[in-house]
Amino acid sequence: MIHAKKYLAGLGMLVLAFFLFNTAQARKSPEKTGGHRRVIAHTQKEVDGALARGCTIVRETQTIKALYCPDEAAASLSLADDVRVFALDDEKEGEVRATAGRLRIGTASASANQQIGASVVQASGNTGVGRKIVVLDTGYNYAHPELISSYLGGKDFVNNDADPADDNGHGSHVAGIITADGIDPNAKGVAPSASVIAGKVLDLNGSGYFSDVVAAIYWAVNGQDGVYDTVDDFGADAISLSLGTAAPYTYKGSCDGVLPDLTNAVKYATQHNITVVVAAGNSGGAGVSLPGCISYSTTVGAVDSRDKIASFSGRGKTLDITAPGVGIYSTVLGSGYASWNGTSMATPMVSGVIALMKSAHSSLTTAQIQTKLFSTAKDLGAFGKDTTYGWGRVNAAKAVQ
Repeated sequence: MIHAKKYLAGLGMLVLAFFLFNTAQARKSPEKTGGHRRVIAHTQKEVDGALARGCTIVRETQTIKALYCPDEAAASLSLADDVRVFALDDEKEGEVRATAGRLRIGTASASANQQIGASVVQASGNTGVGRKIVVLDTGYNYAHPELISSYLGGKDFVNNDADPADDNGHGSHVAGIITADGIDPNAKGVAPSASVIAGKVLDLNGSGYFSDVVAAIYWAVNGQDGVYDTVDDFGADAISLSLGTAAPYTYKGSCDGVLPDLTNAVKYATQHNITVVVAAGNSGGAGVSLPGCISYSTTVGAVDSRDKIASFSGRGKTLDITAPGVGIYSTVLGSGYASWNGTSMATPMVSGVIALMKSAHSSLTTAQIQTKLFSTAKDLGAFGKDTTYGWGRVNAAKAVQ
């Protein structure tokens, strides 16, 4: 009987390993199903040529069109691939969440709130009332008891509908770090009274396309009608992007010229007074991923509970600031919670701090927010800004003053 149990346990582990391997491969591999791939066109001539060769338009934005094309058509037209982007939770922690569900390790969000000084701000009565954050991720679990009160609607850019329901859990974990009510005190968000508008740009495997991110950024600024300064504008304070590219799209310096359409979208948001908060990526010394390496982004790395840089945290000249991102306890699918690692977890910490800052000083511009965030951060590593910690670890208590 003991041997039989060991055999069954071993078989179960093999099945689980096979599932996790294939899930990881799905997250990393570009979509080329059935001899097709997703590509980008910039001109009407390119679009017309693609349509004539059997391509179909799958995404339209202000500056580009994404098409689904047979491989031969894409190659003959020399159209560039629609670059893949991924949720930036650390894969090792992803395995923990797959096997452990509600396992609690590392730093509860409430402890992270104390670490960054958000608990002091909350105790003063500032919980982010009236502020809005757009979260572009895998969607939003609007049925979770911790998140239901903060939901202001959204859009699904993966399935092209108005229901950004989360089928992965990453987006809900990110959103909870910003705004979970604290029914479980260990999961209380940085700005629990702030509201979230959800844009689903990543699928159930936590992967998506840069063209959908571009479209979602313009949507976050302009609202459903696509026109800025009309009645349906969201009036968001920040866009939170816990996503990015994998190698070879990692950079130790600025990458503004790599995907100009994405750069222009981030710039557009900042020009309209919306701070774009982006994960630095989990490639460590290999560099910062897109869109974190874009100079207009407010780019966030991850530290642990002792303010030591996480080994996975992306490093480079465009890194601006760090926040807790190791073992962060937050909301997931169903009514559950889990502890995950990643610059994905650090990014919403900063987005939540921005909600607190705007709640205290509603007239702050994006430039003023960045100045206050950077000048009040706890300096770590080399004096001043460096490529490992940026300006240091975010300090909500000082930033809000």
